[in-house]
Amino acid sequence: MWVYYTIAVVLFSLLNVGSTDYIGAVVEYQPLEGPTVNTTLEENLKNYIYHIEQAKALGAQIIVFPEYGLTTLVDDPEEYSIPVPNVGTTNFTNEAYVLLKLSNAAFEHNIYIVANLLERANASDSNTTYYYNTNVVFSSNGTLVARYRKMNLYNEPKLTPGTENAIFNTDFGTFAVFTCMDIMYYNSSQAVLENTGVTDVVFPTAWFSHFPFYMALSVQQGYALANKVNLLAANVNLPSRALGGSSIISSDGTILRRILTDVSSNNIAYATLKPPSSSSRNFALMGFDIFRNETRQPLSNFANLTYFEYDKFNYKPVNLSSENVTEEICHGDFCCNFNLVIARNGTSNTSEVYKLAAFKGQMTYLNKTELPIRICTLLGCVNDEISSCGVWPRTAYTTLFRQMTVWGNWESAQPDQFIRPTGIRGDWEPLYNATYLENKTNETVGASFNVTRPTNNVVSFGLYITGSASVAQVSWFVVVFMIFVFGGF
Repeated sequence: MWVYYTIAVVLFSLLNVGSTDYIGAVVEYQPLEGPTVNTTLEENLKNYIYHIEQAKALGAQIIVFPEYGLTTLVDDPEEYSIPVPNVGTTNFTNEAYVLLKLSNAAFEHNIYIVANLLERANASDSNTTYYYNTNVVFSSNGTLVARYRKMNLYNEPKLTPGTENAIFNTDFGTFAVFTCMDIMYYNSSQAVLENTGVTDVVFPTAWFSHFPFYMALSVQQGYALANKVNLLAANVNLPSRALGGSSIISSDGTILRRILTDVSSNNIAYATLKPPSSSSRNFALMGFDIFRNETRQPLSNFANLTYFEYDKFNYKPVNLSSENVTEEICHGDFCCNFNLVIARNGTSNTSEVYKLAAFKGQMTYLNKTELPIRICTLLGCVNDEISSCGVWPRTAYTTLFRQMTVWGNWESAQPDQFIRPTGIRGDWEPLYNATYLENKTNETVGASFNVTRPTNNVVSFGLYITGSASVAQVSWFVVVFMIFVFGGF
């Protein structure tokens, strides 16, 4: 009898929306470009209002729009830029038309609105004008409650980087906001979470996906998993340029909704989110997958980009004829351990090639910034050449991994070092049924990333570490102890 009671309680807890639960919405949007700056802004703003009305009809309390959605991906910010008043402004009668319309829409529909625009501001002590990539957040009463200027610019030479984090409070959570490339840097994606009580993150982005480590949905999932926060990520929709992939992810890393299409279109997704303290991984671990019955079409019109400095890594081949593979892979004194359980019921293709790879050193991140990066990863390879590893496979890999685990423990964790789990399939999907555990002390940091659902067509699966810390290997005893206490295979 108690079994049926337990099931009833579980189902009720899933369906019941508590006072701090909320419904969030994200819009993957393809910006329209008109004949003039004003028509471009007006047409896109008109579409924004439509999606706001749509979100409110779905019960959403907050809606997030992508980076560059109002302006298109312009090179010169001057014509599109507007002044943005201070946080706390309530009357936008004398402000830019865009701000007035967004404020009015937030008030009329009783919804928080997160939008991205180009801002201009004059220096107080000179005649210099600065231009910023700026997110604005309007509360449900129309007040400007946050203004965030993007810190880590990417191909935006005429913009000035911001210097301040942004947080706003609602009656359903404390939110941080940052933009696109910021998610890959300590400031502001990690710094904004420290001792701030942030429970949720809104993330406007114009993200160009690159195999194998910088795919939109993989990066989004890795951030939510590592930091135990709810994430609402809204991407621009330009699949022919590798732009696309939006999601709503709970604080346990479960992808509640995602938008992934190679069709030029505007799409809205919404989901109910719970406070991080009440989220549970149990259902993901039991095999629940909301996309299990969804038809996944090949993304033939989504641009296929790869950024992978393959010649810098050390490699070790994976023996696919073995049912259980446990291996260590190192690059210098940086080492990780893998445990792979491979299906032996005829679903594994031993002619396919998988390799373990590790790297520690300086890497030019997406051809822009040289960063200290450490990566340990499982990679699918089209053939035995290392240059074929981590690329999009034109023919899906059939090797079925029943379980995958990667873990490590390292010394000298610095404040600005952080770890992200990373993984992607050949159909652009992240790895579902994933768990991530991390343990930090004053001397060491340890991490374990585990995927429990049988998965094929795996392109990459591993840990991505960045920051200025000097990392040295800890003894095997400490690694085993960390896995025993904090999880793993």
